[in-house]
Amino acid sequence: MTPATWACAVLAMCGAVLVVVALQRERHTAPDFGEFLDELDFVDDREQALARAFMPRIVGGAAKAVADRLERLLPAQYLNKVDHQLAQAGLARKRGAAQQVAIQLGLALVGAALVPFLPTGSTLPKPLAFVLLPFMGFMVPAARLKRAVRARSDVIFKDLPDIVDMLAIAVEAGSGFEAAISTICTNFHSPLTDELTIALQEMELGLPRRQALQQLRDRLDIPVVRTLVLALLQADALGIPIGRVLKSQAVEVRARRRAWAREKAAKLPIKIMFPLVLFIFPPIMALVLVPAALNFGKI
Repeated sequence: MTPATWACAVLAMCGAVLVVVALQRERHTAPDFGEFLDELDFVDDREQALARAFMPRIVGGAAKAVADRLERLLPAQYLNKVDHQLAQAGLARKRGAAQQVAIQLGLALVGAALVPFLPTGSTLPKPLAFVLLPFMGFMVPAARLKRAVRARSDVIFKDLPDIVDMLAIAVEAGSGFEAAISTICTNFHSPLTDELTIALQEMELGLPRRQALQQLRDRLDIPVVRTLVLALLQADALGIPIGRVLKSQAVEVRARRRAWAREKAAKLPIKIMFPLVLFIFPPIMALVLVPAALNFGKI
């Protein structure tokens, strides 16, 4: 036999030995399907619900049932309005419009339940209390939601020039628009970067850039952001370099923030006048005039 034939035979024998060893290797087989599932990190919805505390589980279940019923009863236009407010406040992932209304109704019922416990000598008549306390309980969550919307809008307005500047620098350095957004969201933490992260995730899932930016504009509903998104959409449609648009928008947004700061500073003397008159001037006058009056009485 030739050397080539001997080499082929040796390789074939080595392969056969490896196959036999692999077949004879002892394998662990799960005795049942349950043991196989125990090794997996899998928790069903029932186990997740039972893992929660008793009171949050009961109250949360009742609130969810009430919210589901309210969602069928309330007008869709009102629910959309509340959903928009929750999105502006950054609470859309925590609760829906029906849950927000359920909270308001629950506090209204609490206010009505507190009316019989009012003192008998209270200046507030009970018929008026049956109207006023439930109304206050219903309106307090709505007022807190509006205040959260205003606070978040102010934070976004303050952070917008810096974020647009960083986007312009990243795009001019050669990064794509989506890559620039990803870089900014990684290195800068703000409510605006949270919304940009949502828009970036939508684009990664296949949503067109135009539609993702439009949804970002609708969620925030801030005039400066609307102007910025409109400029980006026009640049994308006309083929204008986005870096140039971002640079010009950064200058404009920074000018708007400067004007906003000047307006706040101009309102400050009027706002500080009331604390001065009510809380600062009376103690000063008392400290100055009371010793003089006592000395005058001794004379």
